[in-house]
Amino acid sequence: MNSQEVSYQFGQLGSAHSQTAGNTVIPPDGMVIVAVQCLDDVKLSALTVDTNAIPIEYSGTEKTNSYFGITSGNDSGGSEVVDAVVEFPKGVTIYGRWTHVSLQTDNANGIICYFGK
Repeated sequence: MNSQEVSYQFGQLGSAHSQTAGNTVIPPDGMVIVAVQCLDDVKLSALTVDTNAIPIEYSGTEKTNSYFGITSGNDSGGSEVVDAVVEFPKGVTIYGRWTHVSLQTDNANGIICYFGK
């Protein structure tokens, strides 16, 4: 079975690289960022949740009681905001649906943001 729906959800629609603080990655029109791969240990200043994905919630820098893409049936999410002290280690990839992602500080290798629908 050749399902393009599956393919389009894992970044085959393109990506963007960032290694500079203040450089906000914004996906092309009609897309979201579906994965962020850390090429070094990084801290994020923006991880803005795609609010069009209700009732599925994703962790971000401005929202509490949400998950990295798990359907929430109640208000007891238990996940915390990804704040300035959270450091994602090199090699980690986080998955979700975000509209904006940016680094907190300049980084030698940075992040790769993958786009999906």
